Amino acid sequence: MDIKKKLKSYKNKTIVTDDIHKMTGYIEYEAFVHLINELINNEDLEPVKASGLNGRVPPLFNKYRKIKEKKDYTNALEEIKKLHPKFEHNRYLNNPKEFIKYRDEILALSKFLWIEGEELKKSMSLNERSLQIWGKEKLIKETSTVQSIFNYNHWDMSMLNYFETPEPFFDYTYSNKKDMNILIVENKDTWFSLRKIMREEELNYLFRKINIILYGEGKKIIRKRGRLEEYNGMLKGSINRYFYFGDLDYEGIDIFQILKNYNKNLEINLFVELYSWMLRESKNMKLPNTKKGQKKINIDEFLSCFDEDDEKMILNILENGLYIPQEILNYQLLKTKMKEGL
Repeated sequence: MDIKKKLKSYKNKTIVTDDIHKMTGYIEYEAFVHLINELINNEDLEPVKASGLNGRVPPLFNKYRKIKEKKDYTNALEEIKKLHPKFEHNRYLNNPKEFIKYRDEILALSKFLWIEGEELKKSMSLNERSLQIWGKEKLIKETSTVQSIFNYNHWDMSMLNYFETPEPFFDYTYSNKKDMNILIVENKDTWFSLRKIMREEELNYLFRKINIILYGEGKKIIRKRGRLEEYNGMLKGSINRYFYFGDLDYEGIDIFQILKNYNKNLEINLFVELYSWMLRESKNMKLPNTKKGQKKINIDEFLSCFDEDDEKMILNILENGLYIPQEILNYQLLKTKMKEGL
């Protein structure tokens, strides 16, 4: 007879003594009294004194209240003790529920501070920093989790040393030439980071000279067939080669393949070197799950651009329901690479 299981499955918070006795199969009364006292001592039950005694010898109360099972915070308390010194250890030790609420994000931030804390001295965009620390490029922007953690620890968000990326112009021209390489960037943060480097550092070599960067705005660049050809018509007197760079996921791949199909009169290439670089960087991090709503598509045209090793890595990532945000090549990485091209 497992009386504790039966009590746990009982729906009401209080239970009459006779119903408890019934659960035992009506064992001898003295044994039943001993059982009730044992349940009280183990803090499984407490008497409802207002219900009165049952008039038997020895007496029991007519009703008992189930005591809510206490949570074991042993593991949480041990994890709290190991957090980076910046954290408010005493607050979390006194209130482990607040730690458990955001446990994964707190541990990820603590690990980053222990191992890569010096990286916060170098600025990068909001989404890049979010991806660098938590493996989710939009965690800071789209949830209150990070802000809640910072408020609890009396930190200012400026500690993360990121810069905002306001809505950019559609394109940025570094130099007008008769022969130009134009880089199409899927996401705003990466576009803004490249623009910041080109403007402030006066650098434009990223595996090849880049004359113009276009912000593709996700799927906006393919909403209208031939839209890129219209843009190209504005660049009179130059030979233009386009290079596409986006997230390594089905949506980003689909944008590239549609872009080529919609603009057959243009030379549109995949910026293979950047994707290969993304793959190398991804070996050192836990990749995020594929964004909801994406459908598996034929990616043969995309894969044909890569060597056998990269192709295997790409397929392995996608088939496991993961993806690589292009923000993995963050501002600091891009700036270092572009300085190497001097």
